[in-house]
Order: sequence, then C-alpha cells, then structure tokens
Amino acid sequence: MGQRYFLLTTILGSGLLLATGARGQAQQPAADSVQHPPKLLLKAGLRLTHLRYTHDSQSWQLLLPLSLGAEYRVAPRASFYTQFEADMLTTYTAARRRGGQRGGLPAASLAIGVRYYYGHAHQAAPVFGRYLTLEGSADWEQLAAPGVVVMGGGRRRSTPAALTPGVYVLWGVQHRLHPHLLYDLNAGAGMLAPAYYNFERLGGTSHWNLGGQVNIRLYFGN
Repeated sequence: MGQRYFLLTTILGSGLLLATGARGQAQQPAADSVQHPPKLLLKAGLRLTHLRYTHDSQSWQLLLPLSLGAEYRVAPRASFYTQFEADMLTTYTAARRRGGQRGGLPAASLAIGVRYYYGHAHQAAPVFGRYLTLEGSADWEQLAAPGVVVMGGGRRRSTPAALTPGVYVLWGVQHRLHPHLLYDLNAGAGMLAPAYYNFERLGGTSHWNLGGQVNIRLYFGN
C-alpha cells in the first residue's frame, strides 16, 4: 500500500508540475511580479516525494514530510538559500497492550546552496523559472528504536542514528501556482561523505558514495 501510494503521488505530482510549467511558459508574468520580485522568499510546505500513508486492520502509519525554506536574491539571476526538512511519523496500533497513537522523527536534513536561474525573459522575476544549483547538505536518519546502551559501567538511553554530509548538483524549476502557492521540482546527483554514527565515525568507513535526489515540493510563500 505504501509503495503504491508513493508511486501514485509521484506520478500525479509530476504531471501537475509539467502541465503547470507548460501553461506558465505560454503566459506573460504579472506586472507586479516583474517589477517587484521578492528579495527574500520564505516558504513552508511539504516534500511530496516523501509523503506516505499505510494502514491495515490493526494499525496505520502517516509520514508527514515538512519542509521550510528561505531564498535570498543576491543578483538578478542568482540567489542563496537554506532549507530544513523533517519527516514527522505518526503511528497507531490497536494491538498494543495499551494501544494508542505515537509519533517520532525518523529523519531530518539541513541544506544550504546557491541557485542560478536561466532561460527566462530578461524582465522575469529572478526567483522563478528553471535553475541550476550547487547544494551542500547533512542528512540525519534514525536507524532503530531507542534502546539502553551500557558504557563504562553505566547505562544510558541512546537512539542509533547516522549523519551523512553530501554535495549535490541539481537541475530544477520553481514557479507560482497562485500568489501564495508555489512548487519547486528538482533532481540531480552528488557525492556522499562517510557517515557519522551517533556523531562518531566508525573504523573502515572512509569511502565516499554516489547519491541522487528527486524532489517535488509544494509550498506556501510570500
């Protein structure tokens, strides 16, 4: 069920974005957006490619991928941006001894980067359209449920987790669907540095890996 829902979301989101992008290219930008493009663009929404919902007769699970971003224009076609994202997990299982609903944070990420917009008319708003970006990121992922770890004769509660730095080159497009509703679609590849496990690097993990991203984000913005 979860894989089918993920695939359906990706297909519908991609179709919507491609159709909207084609319509946007055929239309002239509004005068206000041309003359007064936002110097600072603030965004809050969802990363739709991580949205997931599964259920059965005894339980259900909802993964809500929140995304917050800020983009500051430093030149007519260039901007710096930062982005924070968190996957908020909520589960309910009736078969537990006490039952009930529980939540958690299985993954989060922080990214900073620079974007260069190209291919639009000279007078078009510079924080919308097609772009290339260089992005540095750090992804944190919980690997297992919290447990008790014995260290130095003592016991402490610990959550096994991995922190993975990376650098990506992405191609994307950002456009408005409404004065305060916009989408940001991008994809690309990069290099992943050796991961830190509970903020410590394990021996023998000094190799770098290739990584990839495909993102569909829907935002409310100024």
